[in-house]
Parts: sequence; C-alpha cells; structure tokens
Amino acid sequence: MKNFQTNIASNATFELGAFRKLREILGSLGHSKPAVLIDEGFAKTELWEEVRSDLESNLIKDLFVFENNGSQEPTYNYLREVVAQFRRYSFDSLVGIGGGSAMDTAKAVAALQTNPGDPIEYRGFDQLTAPPVPTILVPTTAGTGSEASFNASFVDTDSRRKMGINGRHMFAKHAIIDPETTLSCPYKPALGAAVDAFVHAIEGFVCKGSNPVSDALAIDAISRIAKALPSLKHDPSNLDARMNLLIGAHFGGIIQMNSGSGIAAAISYPLSAYYKAPHGIGGGMFSLSVVKFNIDAGYYKYAKLAPHIGVGSPSSSDKENSLAVWGHLSNLWSDLDVPRSLRDFGIDPSERETVLERMKTQQPAFDQNAIDFTVDKDLPALMEPFFR
Repeated sequence: MKNFQTNIASNATFELGAFRKLREILGSLGHSKPAVLIDEGFAKTELWEEVRSDLESNLIKDLFVFENNGSQEPTYNYLREVVAQFRRYSFDSLVGIGGGSAMDTAKAVAALQTNPGDPIEYRGFDQLTAPPVPTILVPTTAGTGSEASFNASFVDTDSRRKMGINGRHMFAKHAIIDPETTLSCPYKPALGAAVDAFVHAIEGFVCKGSNPVSDALAIDAISRIAKALPSLKHDPSNLDARMNLLIGAHFGGIIQMNSGSGIAAAISYPLSAYYKAPHGIGGGMFSLSVVKFNIDAGYYKYAKLAPHIGVGSPSSSDKENSLAVWGHLSNLWSDLDVPRSLRDFGIDPSERETVLERMKTQQPAFDQNAIDFTVDKDLPALMEPFFR
C-alpha cells in the first residue's frame, strides 16, 4: 500500500430545518456580530426573509448583507469589488449562503478581511499569513462541496485561467447542511451542481492520488448521488434525496481535496473561463466519456461501484461490471437531459481547433487520471462527439 496523507476539517450540522436555527448556531459558536454574503436569487426567498428577520430582531439590528452575483464564475476583479465592500465593516463572522461561487467568495472575503492587500497576491496555496474571520457556510445547491474544502476558485481574466486562493486558512469554521435550502433552486442549476459533485467523486475515485480514505468516501458519495439524482427531475420535493445529494457533494469536496481531480473537471475550466459555460455541467457532460476511455484502456476499478448503484453481478468480470456502471450512468444522464453538445453553450463546431488549443493548459490536470491521457493525442477524439 502506498503512503498517503489526508486533510479533513469538516465541521457541519446535517439537519432538515437547521438553516432556520442560524441565530442559535451562531450563538453556539460564539458569534454575535455576523455579516452575510448571499446568492442574489436565494436572497429573494421567503426562507431567507424569515431567517434574516430573526437575526435582525434577536441578534444584530445593523446586519450587513451583500447579495452575490452568482450568474457567472467569480473573477479576481469581482472579488476585489466585494472585498472593498466588506472591508468597510467590522464583523466577527461571515455567513456565506449560496452555491459554490458564493461560498468560495465568502471564504476569500473572510480571509482578505485579515490579510491586507490585493486578492491576486494570495493566489496559489498557503499564501495567507493570518487566520480569516470565521466563516459559516450554507450550500443552497448540492455541488462543489466548498463548505468542506480548503479551495476557493476564481478566474484570472488576464490569463483566462481558473485559479484560486487555497490552503489551511481557507476551511470554513462550520457548515449548515439543510435540504430545505435547495428547494428554490431551478432544475438546470440544481442538475449542474449535482453532476459537478458526481465528477468530484468519480474522478477522485480513479485518479492517481486516490487513497483508502478518499475511496471510501467516493463509493458512498457516488452511490448517494446516482440514486438521488433522478429526484431532481421526477420528485423535486423529496427532501431525503436532496439530503443525500448534499452529503454526496460534501464528501466530493473532501475527495477532490485529498485525492485530486481529473479530465472532465479540467475540461470545464477553459469552457467556463472563455465561454462562460457553467462549471458543473461543463465537466459533467464529459465525465462518462472519461469513464469509457479508461475502461477501453483496461482500467476496471469502476467494478467496485457496481453493487453500490445496483448493477452488475458478482459472477461477472470486472470489465463487465465496469461497463454496467458506465451503461447505467449513461442512461441516467440521458434521462436527466445532461447536455451532449457544446452548441448548448454557444460553441460552434467551427471553433473546434480554438477550443482544443485552449485546453493545452490543462495537461497537468489530465496527468492525474489513472490512464495516460494527452491533450494532443487523446483529447480531440474524446471531445469530437460534443462538437456536433
């Protein structure tokens, strides 16, 4: 067995209705003067109005609430603007409410409240010198798992690369995992988020950095996500399924942080930076093609997933069970209408060579895949069907 290390700092409340108890949770953590960064869409919900009223009536009258623009991937330029707003205030905690972009922005704002200077100075790993203002994160989509990881991603508009502020000071102090907060999310964003969580789990399961701890979490996460995904389309009010998606996404954040990422996630970065394709679905649409690429190359670790998603047979070969996993997930993707064409993001087939050229920055991420995969030899064939 290879040597490995894990980095886990997941402090979370998993409870239906927990968000309504935000004031009590803040009090239990010792905070009485929070600020809030919230997705602008969720800020319009009755649930938030109820929680906000409780905070302002019983905790802090002059609550500072910033509504985050979650329509695009956050950039360093946008982060500068948000940080400037928050640096005008003093607060003892920052509550980040929303999808991955809002939570990433909240973590970065909290870090830059105690680390002066421009956000770009802290790009990379462990560039922060001081602990951040404590963050309490509330995911409203089951996707990035940002509430469990030490990563916060931002697009550098100069280089058109998705980079980040990452490291030991970027963990949230606490997370509130409540399926009720996800009910207001429309189907397509909810699907994109859940598929993103799936990508984190399945690519972390097979990448070269995987280990027994990340594998155990990945098997559980993939099982939960695969079984609960259909509910987003066919039973959207199913709170048990939504909780399983949130748990799977939470595990996905831990998995990606500890084992690494892979091809599908890497493809999504240029798509979001250059074409504003939503990160989750931009990677998720390629994820099963990566599974098939690995299986065709003789990699059959996917067979371990078969009994956990209800396919295959103990008497079948690892190859047969791996193909059964791929087939089941392919049918699921089809049922859920996961995109199969880059045209859905406004990318015309005539841009094929430009897109492939922009993918060359992602070779280091491709190298994390269990099977060798190169941007020159293998990527054109994998992406070709999506240009049609």
